Amino acid sequence: MTKSVWTVSMAALAAAGTSAALADEGRFELRSDNMIARSDPFAPGDETIIGLGAPFELETGFDSNTWLRWVQPLEGRQVLRFEQQVRVRTYFDQNELNSLLLTPRVQYWNTSGDNRFQVRLSAGWSHMTRDGDEQWTRPESEAQLRYRHNGERQLETVARVRVNAYDFENPLLQGLDSTRVRYGLEQFFRNADDSLSLRLSAFLETAEADDDRFSFDEVRTRAEVAWQPDDKTLVVAGLDYRDRDYDADFTPLIASPRADERFTADLRVEREVSARITAFASAGYLDNSSNFALRDYGGETFQVGLRVEF
Repeated sequence: MTKSVWTVSMAALAAAGTSAALADEGRFELRSDNMIARSDPFAPGDETIIGLGAPFELETGFDSNTWLRWVQPLEGRQVLRFEQQVRVRTYFDQNELNSLLLTPRVQYWNTSGDNRFQVRLSAGWSHMTRDGDEQWTRPESEAQLRYRHNGERQLETVARVRVNAYDFENPLLQGLDSTRVRYGLEQFFRNADDSLSLRLSAFLETAEADDDRFSFDEVRTRAEVAWQPDDKTLVVAGLDYRDRDYDADFTPLIASPRADERFTADLRVEREVSARITAFASAGYLDNSSNFALRDYGGETFQVGLRVEF
């Protein structure tokens, strides 16, 4: 872990601690999801980090994702949120894929008096290591404008813009350094008691990499339905589709740009065990189709775990 990671992480937490000392209204939150999972070790945003020659497969292992957060109300309806995310992933058969992700983040929210409009701004800085070796750093910022029709949650529209920059540490992967911009529009439909909701999302992302074969345009759509049959149970079903086209020939031996299509489907059930512990399980399927054989993979996915919240 580099000194810079600690500097940024500790600065965020120190700021949260200062706010805690100055205001009684602030609150501390912790959420930790811990699970055994079969999944893709590489999120769609960072899947190129293993280089050109290694095939992709779904892997089974332990995944722990924890958020430490201080929420600080300000004047009016403004809120500051200081957050530190720590995600650890270890795999039963592929130790070289074990990863540690650290992300300090600060968020600012402001809501209009009639509750129709809310602005959310955030800035963060992520650092990824795999098997103890530095992989990349990623500064990131996002702006959201949320509109609640009639000032109620039943109908909410969200517009998003996110900008991030990947800086790969390995000299052999410098062509992967890229700036990425993602535009998104989401629509939420909820019933009066929030027991049933539908979320429809559409995103357009562009990446400008140092090497044109890693620059791409991606369109993503997602649909998600969440249902609460009772106060302690949540059922979520989701479908996600991504279509990504790269700008230049992928290798000298493959005289065409890489093109990927990624489809996922999953069903998740959560059950509150106590006031602070929730058990969850999910099953799904992932298919990543590509004209480059090493990136053509898929299979069944699952998660079984516990969430702890304070």
